[in-house]
Amino acid sequence: MSLVSAVFLGFVAVVALIYYLLPNKAKPYVLLAGSVAFLAVAGAWTLGFVLFTAITTFFAGKIAAGKGEGRSKTVAAVIAIVINIALMCAVKYYGVLDLITTDINNVTKAADGSFLAVAVPLGMSFYTLQMTGYVLDCLWGIIPAEKNFFKYLLFACYFPYMTSGPLNHYGELSKEFTKPITLEYENIRKGIVRIAWGFFLKLVIAERASVIVNAVYGDHQTYTGPFVLLGVTLFALQLYTDFMACMEVAIGTSYIFGIKLPENFNSPYMALSIREYWQRWHITLGTWLRDFLYYPLLKSAPFIAIGDKAKKAFGKKNGKKVPVYLAMLVLWTAVGYWHGGLWKYVIGSGLLHCFYIVGGMIAETLFAKMRKPFKPDKLPYKIFCGVRTFVLVLIGFFFFRAANVPDALQLFRALFTAGAMPEGGILATGISLPDIIVLAVSTVMLIAVDIYKFRPDQNAEPRLVTDLTGKLPVAVRILLLALLIIAIAVFGKYGLGYDSASFIYARI
Repeated sequence: MSLVSAVFLGFVAVVALIYYLLPNKAKPYVLLAGSVAFLAVAGAWTLGFVLFTAITTFFAGKIAAGKGEGRSKTVAAVIAIVINIALMCAVKYYGVLDLITTDINNVTKAADGSFLAVAVPLGMSFYTLQMTGYVLDCLWGIIPAEKNFFKYLLFACYFPYMTSGPLNHYGELSKEFTKPITLEYENIRKGIVRIAWGFFLKLVIAERASVIVNAVYGDHQTYTGPFVLLGVTLFALQLYTDFMACMEVAIGTSYIFGIKLPENFNSPYMALSIREYWQRWHITLGTWLRDFLYYPLLKSAPFIAIGDKAKKAFGKKNGKKVPVYLAMLVLWTAVGYWHGGLWKYVIGSGLLHCFYIVGGMIAETLFAKMRKPFKPDKLPYKIFCGVRTFVLVLIGFFFFRAANVPDALQLFRALFTAGAMPEGGILATGISLPDIIVLAVSTVMLIAVDIYKFRPDQNAEPRLVTDLTGKLPVAVRILLLALLIIAIAVFGKYGLGYDSASFIYARI
């Protein structure tokens, strides 16, 4: 069931109706029933794997937070984490399920691989990390273990974020599930606006941008030079609007239930550095990796020992940076691998960004001297930093979107190749002139919204469109929402004969 579909909207409406008709004690169980139904529609394998991970991490959390010996608690946590992460890697990255289900299909003679269609569990990368975080929080004494399995199961399979997140901490989200909730106009208003904005991002912008992106990445013999730059830039737009659309629908749906999920984006393409970019892009993943991988690595005995030896070898000032650089290398390798288990992801989303950040840390003294003549606090220099950061991100997208590393390198080479202009120019990619106009106008709308949301402090909560519209008269709000819905209905890519692509991050 796609989050951007009439079927999903109907599903949410039915669940919400039952949700608000029943008392507060029953509300979490309504959400649980709806979530299980959502997963069942996604497929038996999805539901089965989520239940397996939920059961193993639930009991591991109880042991990890219990009164037993420290060693047994650690062993239980490690076993559960290793089993589930290994399972995720085997299924997502090494095609184990494909081998199993192909054999089953050969035996049962299922038509056209129908069994394979539901073989890969929905959102496996996200729910595995989320439940791994729960076990570690229990082990470290940050939260007590949940005693009620059904309450924990709701955290494990809450349907709005099952596709692509955002990632959550149990200690925070469990309070949202159990707090008293009443039907409030503001929650419904914010929910509808954000769902509509998500539909607009996906169906009007991302799906149109994908036409040019697919053409350029699929044929960089024909599309060279400026076409490559256009294709990579539009992929940045496509990925952003596609992923943010999923977040908007998930957060908006949760608003309807009176539940607040964490924001996952804060105008990332307005970042002035790669470090800041990752504080604005996929925020909850960055927070998870910081809390459960980066900081624990730096506090671990091996890394402390490495730091002590490095201080003796390179001096106290330089030596203390060595474990930081090594932790960064582990962190960014993990980020790249998590995105897909292929070298194109490890390079494009991991090692390349590690090189940017660690290289910047190493050369900070030199960069500080170079910045002085350019007045870093002035707007021209900030614009330069923003453009530079965006270009560095685009280099990563050469790898992220390409079929493989050699293909990415060929595409990069095509950027500097002056080939013949294809007949029809940009229209040769398959996009029409009206679609170009719609894409351009809607992109300007997105930029305006991001400028409004932007705050220089990347750790500050972004301003939201729902906050802006909330200050307007009711009649104006209704008019703007109606115009947005009309724009989706008129310009959105959907309907009979059209198959809207699944969310990009849902396939990761």
